[in-house]
Amino acid sequence: MALEFDMQSDADISTADFRSFLAAAVEGEHSQDGTIFRPDMYVMAGRVTPDTEDPTTELFGFRERISATYRFANLAEASARDHNIAVMVSSILAFAERYTSRGVLLYNGDIAVIQWAPDEVVFHSEWEDWSELEEVIPLIAGHVMRPLPQPLISRSTDARDSG
Repeated sequence: MALEFDMQSDADISTADFRSFLAAAVEGEHSQDGTIFRPDMYVMAGRVTPDTEDPTTELFGFRERISATYRFANLAEASARDHNIAVMVSSILAFAERYTSRGVLLYNGDIAVIQWAPDEVVFHSEWEDWSELEEVIPLIAGHVMRPLPQPLISRSTDARDSG
């Protein structure tokens, strides 16, 4: 299974501006279909339409306007994967600083690992990558670390329990 992170935000920006920002932030190159490629990772990003909007973002206190998926190469060396995680975290921090918005970064679509609002960025304190990856440690310095609510996990557990 591929390593994948999903970023969702209520930032009100165009697809073109969002992709340009992310391409610069991850030092990647656009393909003709808008996908951003860098070694051992690619990013698909854009503005959501009403029919593709994910209503579960309301569980995090905002309504989704844009989303991006960071997908890591399955066969990449561990060092390349770790570096790309740092690149991803750096791009999220740059985004949160540049665009006044609310958002969340989800691991495999359901575990909140970073959440932000206009006044703070919070890292999930129970996510091991934040304390174990050398390139990530300085990026999170000065930011809040605490357990993040996991409404998507609670929701899927509730659905299984009632089924």
